[in-house]
Amino acid sequence: MFKTGVVSFSLLALATLASGPLAAADVPAPKPGPAVAPKAGPRAAAAPKAPLPPAVPTLPTPSRELEVFMKGFEGSWKCETEFAAGSTGPGSPDAKGKASLKIRKDFGGFSWHGEYALAKNEILPAMSGIFQVSYDPSGKQATFVSYDSMGAAMMGAGPLSGDSVTFVEQGYMLGIKVKVHETMTKKSTKEILHKVEIESGKSFQLMAEDTCKK
Repeated sequence: MFKTGVVSFSLLALATLASGPLAAADVPAPKPGPAVAPKAGPRAAAAPKAPLPPAVPTLPTPSRELEVFMKGFEGSWKCETEFAAGSTGPGSPDAKGKASLKIRKDFGGFSWHGEYALAKNEILPAMSGIFQVSYDPSGKQATFVSYDSMGAAMMGAGPLSGDSVTFVEQGYMLGIKVKVHETMTKKSTKEILHKVEIESGKSFQLMAEDTCKK
């Protein structure tokens, strides 16, 4: 009986061991299932594009054509001025006077500044005026603005033509709205001419003329 019990116990022990870890090693491992990709979250919004820098405007430059033209008018001048009859008022006689003129480059070459002064005499009152000559690149023409001590104010433009320019102007003179042709001409390095013609009916009549010399 004792031996039988020992054998029985040994068989029982062997059976227990066979059903334990050693037996588990013979059991195939479960196959892994298919990989599951993680769900994508909401896509992040794209960063806003940086705004483009503002375009730099093209700045105008002084007119080379005007500089070449006005070079011959620069400086100080002494002028002999002649006024046609009726030009200084209704019924006024023709008259002569003396004037001074100064013209210089202004605003970095964008325009030329002029100052005119007529001396008083027995017929003519003293008078002074200021004008500015500039350039319109779009129309390829010179521009003219002026005013004087008698209340005149004029504005106009005209193309450069060799050594001369005629400005077609509108404005006010002696309290009257007028149209004027005003011409500047370089005769030589020592002489320039200035002429003003005023509209009268269907034509333009001479009003005043200056001969200026250095």
